[in-house]
Amino acid sequence: MFFQADAQADSSQSADANAQVVATTDANTQNNNSQILNVSTSQNQSVASAQVYTQSAVAANQTTNNSNDDGAVSLDNSAVQAAANKPVVETNPGYSTSQYNVTAEPVNAANGGSGAASLNTAGLTAAQKAFLDSIHDGAISTWKQYGVLPSLTAAQAIIESGWGQSSLASQYHNLFGIKGSYNGHSVTLPTREVYGGQSVIINDAFRAYDNNSQSVQDHGYFLVANSRYHNLLWKTNYRDVTYLIRADGYATDPSYTTTLNSVIERYGLTAWDQEAFDTNTGHVDDLSVRGDQLHISGWHVASASNSNMHHFIILLDGNTDQELYRQDVSKTYRQDIQNLYSNTGAAGWSGFDITIPYTSTFAGRNIKVVSRYTNDAKGDPNGGKDLSFNSVSLNANMAALDNMSLDATTGNINISGWHAADNSLGKKYHYIIIFDGSKQTELGRYLVNSVTRNDVARAFPGLYNAANSGFSLKLKFSSALAGDQIQVISRYTDDPAGNGNAVDYWFAPKTFNQNRAYLENFKVSGNQVHISGWHASDQSVGKKYHYIIVFDKSKGKEITRYRVENKARTDITRAYSNIYNAGQSGFDINVPLTAGMVGDQIQVISRYTDDPAGNGNVVDYWFAPQTFNQNLASLDQVAVKNNQLDLAGWHATDQGLNKPYHFIILYDWTTGKEVERQLVENVARPDVANAFAVYNAGQSGFKVSLPVDSSLSGHRLQVISRYSDSASGEGNHIDYWFEPLNVTILNVTIK
Repeated sequence: MFFQADAQADSSQSADANAQVVATTDANTQNNNSQILNVSTSQNQSVASAQVYTQSAVAANQTTNNSNDDGAVSLDNSAVQAAANKPVVETNPGYSTSQYNVTAEPVNAANGGSGAASLNTAGLTAAQKAFLDSIHDGAISTWKQYGVLPSLTAAQAIIESGWGQSSLASQYHNLFGIKGSYNGHSVTLPTREVYGGQSVIINDAFRAYDNNSQSVQDHGYFLVANSRYHNLLWKTNYRDVTYLIRADGYATDPSYTTTLNSVIERYGLTAWDQEAFDTNTGHVDDLSVRGDQLHISGWHVASASNSNMHHFIILLDGNTDQELYRQDVSKTYRQDIQNLYSNTGAAGWSGFDITIPYTSTFAGRNIKVVSRYTNDAKGDPNGGKDLSFNSVSLNANMAALDNMSLDATTGNINISGWHAADNSLGKKYHYIIIFDGSKQTELGRYLVNSVTRNDVARAFPGLYNAANSGFSLKLKFSSALAGDQIQVISRYTDDPAGNGNAVDYWFAPKTFNQNRAYLENFKVSGNQVHISGWHASDQSVGKKYHYIIVFDKSKGKEITRYRVENKARTDITRAYSNIYNAGQSGFDINVPLTAGMVGDQIQVISRYTDDPAGNGNVVDYWFAPQTFNQNLASLDQVAVKNNQLDLAGWHATDQGLNKPYHFIILYDWTTGKEVERQLVENVARPDVANAFAVYNAGQSGFKVSLPVDSSLSGHRLQVISRYSDSASGEGNHIDYWFEPLNVTILNVTIK
């Protein structure tokens, strides 16, 4: 039977006769220790699990990752559509924030309360009660550290400070009237002393403190540091101690001992002595899962224990206080604890260190450890003392997604990571579930084999299944995975279909929506526009038609569209290995230059679509606009011979499209009149075509002779090259005005 006694409860209190336990003997225990396990709890264990909608279409996706096609598994599109809007997996409760904790502090150690309630406080003011509370912990501590009786400390503080109201106490926190200085701080005040039977007032230096705690601590240290007071240390009879402190010269007042005894007895200060003597404290150093074992270690020091008592470690459900297990443990020697509690009997033998099988009885629960000293061989209370520790959760649920990336070379999503959970015990099926967070729909689930992860075991040695927590999955990329927020859920379950009692870990969502492109060429070549570049997009999956659309941004309308065959681009695969279709993202076409493309802002749009006509479900990339309005020319040769002005050069312009008539015009700026114009036949200029991506650059050359005479002497002449849609040279046209000429006609220079 189990009885959870409070740390200050009477150890003779009877056990609860209604508690049901099953006694067993562990044949493997070296010391034949008694063990009691409440096995009935596993039958009623409540395990939180996700509620899963099951249908045949989704069940078809339940498969191990053993495909012959490079190990990748595929989503069944019909199953995805059938599962749409179904609550296949419960809505994401949020990412796991489980904390991993392996230590616990005692929650009901005997020295945990203020102790003032055990005193005789009748007639005390609120300020006096508060004063006792303020010095209680320090008085108990100085006994444990220095051996100064708490009742003496309290009585001296009351007498010397006038309940903390003297100017020395209220202003300088000196509760005991200790003279001298503390850390270099002191104050000089008048004080009454008795010399030769006479009471006199003198000025003397007293120690000054920052707070009452410093004063109580320094009081204990003062008595230890002065050897004349060593005879009163660790004595437990207050009358002996009050006599010795007066005899040792602490105070000159002959009635000092009587006054101390009166205060101790009136207010029942010996209650603090009993509290200090009754040590009951400890610590759980480790409560964690190690492989398939549960390890528990720590220490428990209790003054109410002795070497002949049994030491039981009892495990409770931290939420219900239902007993799960108990074991009579072999005592472990702890020199560190002996050093701390050298005045408590058998403190050095207060350690415990046990390892028990980790079973479903413990998995997923908050476990409370109770350390019990008792004279009863079965572990029921009989003398001794209990100490309960704070609960420790055995519900750690930790994971990391090492990789969730798209491989452009294979078209697979590579998923790998680890998931270790204390509550995975008894859940031998490990599923990776692919969940569409945008549509709140499960896309597929896959049974995976565990992978050894020694790194995880080293990092989290107290986490169940850490050493075999790895997983790896290759998933064929499909349109169902593109564009939405996709989450990986790692699930341990006891159900072969992936439902049942489960423990899940939801990883942060990822969206496969990269859409990158680059326009390497968008230029005029002869009467063609050369368009080339690449466009890689995750959302191009399932969209097998690739269109290049020419769009007039100035007018807001499409000019034309062309369906293209993608070209291999291994350079893009190297640069963007995680974007779908990067390796087949290239395009390279020539389209006719039309009048609608000239002069306006023209944009190229790369589009992937599931529609042969280029509409339907699409993903577009809009490149920066460009204007085809270049107008370039050069006058290579100017010469006058026999009243002829010989000219040669070239004129290439995008706006020469549909303007077949090329005129060279001689213009007189002086008179504002045209002198001459001639229709010319363009000649090939491959050098210009190589230098400039401009319409008609390859056929932009001209060579002409114009008549001139002395009437033009002194006039300013300029050559104009004109392309026109009219045989007369008027109509719609585009001109290029060359710099004014500097020629000589009949020995007269014309500029």
